[in-house]
Amino acid sequence: MFIATGQDVANVAESSAGIVFTEIQGDGSLYMSLTIPSLIVATHGGGTGLPTQRECLAILGCNGQGKARKLAEIIAGVALAGELSLGAAISASDWVSSHERYGRNR
Repeated sequence: MFIATGQDVANVAESSAGIVFTEIQGDGSLYMSLTIPSLIVATHGGGTGLPTQRECLAILGCNGQGKARKLAEIIAGVALAGELSLGAAISASDWVSSHERYGRNR
């Protein structure tokens, strides 16, 4: 996501810390949130001006000044979806089954 949208790749380390919160609601549904306190992104300047990265930002509706918060929300949503997927795979004891099936665990 960072490379595709022209972000400074050095900021991946600074932006990688997050806090996941999950809670079963009274109606049995799952509430899940992700807080990324140091997410550093930009939508104007630097690598965001490269043709492919500018196109990716345009597809997301995040190109140009004033769109950094929207991009941060999208990136956090992608990270939250990854956390949910990982948690579901672990809960279902299905975390490595595809690796075992296709021999990629060797």
